[in-house]
Amino acid sequence: MSWKVSLTLYQRRREGKKQLLDYLVGEIPKHRGLMVIGITGVETSVVQSARKALKGKATIRVVKNTVLSKAIDKTSLPEEVKSALKTRLSAENAVVFSDDSVFSVAAELLRFKRNAYIKPNRSTPVDVIVPAGVTPLQPGPLTDSLTALGIPFEVKKNLVYIKKDTLVVKKGERVNARIAELLRALDIAPLTSSFELKLALEDGLYIPGEKLNVDLSSFIRDLSSAHTSALTLSVNLGIPVAEAMPLIVAQAARNALALGVEAGYLSAETLPLVLLRGISAAKALSELVKV
Repeated sequence: MSWKVSLTLYQRRREGKKQLLDYLVGEIPKHRGLMVIGITGVETSVVQSARKALKGKATIRVVKNTVLSKAIDKTSLPEEVKSALKTRLSAENAVVFSDDSVFSVAAELLRFKRNAYIKPNRSTPVDVIVPAGVTPLQPGPLTDSLTALGIPFEVKKNLVYIKKDTLVVKKGERVNARIAELLRALDIAPLTSSFELKLALEDGLYIPGEKLNVDLSSFIRDLSSAHTSALTLSVNLGIPVAEAMPLIVAQAARNALALGVEAGYLSAETLPLVLLRGISAAKALSELVKV
């Protein structure tokens, strides 16, 4: 009976992988954009929230790396792009399909950040500190853990107070079950649960994950500044582009008017200014004669 159950499970898993492979092979060429995001340590609720928020804009599908690698091989992408994609497939991943800009989708995904507790027997990427102050603990087994870990505390009116900030786990060290339980009881969640942007394809162009994390506000400001600088340069050099032409014409008119006045050339536009200049010069000469 046991081997029959094992065989059935194996067949189901094999069929599931085949269905996923067929799905990926069909979806990759259908969409303008493809992203691979790391989901290691990301809670299921965060993935579900992202799916809900991006509904109609993007589709998120958790995948096995081996299946995604096979799907990439079956595409018509250039070999160098296939190779670049497959080198980033490690740990747990999901694919995101969208016809919107991958930068816009990436910005949405980066909004899904939550503080997370450290799980038992996992190494911590940060120093873990128990801060001084009142805690939600009650005297009992958990205060015994405080004593065992060398965390100074005192009990006042049945409330447990930590006397000073105490480092309990250094960056890179493993967190045992006792410390993990204590941190959760103290509501200390030192980790950030968020998606890792690994890579993207947009209209066949490969984009490394580090290029996807764009501050859109800064980008828009920089773009506006660059546009203003380019427009100023076009006007100063007299480059006749559509955006600069009204300013170039206005500047040329001002320069022509100033030149006409300076030369004493009479026209409908220069006459009032030439007369004013003449009157000013006559007044100045009159003052000199009086002296």
